[in-house]
Parts: sequence; C-alpha cells; structure tokens
Amino acid sequence: MTVTPQADGYVIILRPGDHQKVTHPDRYFVPYDSVIPSGDDNFHICLHPTEEHENCFFAPSEAM
Repeated sequence: MTVTPQADGYVIILRPGDHQKVTHPDRYFVPYDSVIPSGDDNFHICLHPTEEHENCFFAPSEAM
C-alpha cells in the first residue's frame, strides 16, 4: 500500500498482494475528515463489498 498525503486528504494506491480483495492496481482518495485514527502505527483500509469500494480508512494519529 502506498499512502500519499495531499492538501485535502490521502491518496491510497493498492496493488495485488496489498489487500486480500485487490486483483488489480486501484487508486482511492479519502478526505481527511473521513479518516479514523488507527490503534497502532499502521495504515489500514477496508474494502467492501468489492475492491472498488473503500468504506473505511485508518491512519496513525501522528499522520493525521
């Protein structure tokens, strides 16, 4: 997973192997006001019901 902060949110790039549902490279955008603090020092993304649908994104609190 590649996470890049932008002025208004994060751009996330996932490739096969980064997530169990990912079968081809995908790009997601998550506005900062939709980011949830993670309980660890890692980024996490929830894809549901398919890899085309990002429904939650967690970021380390120091990255927010």
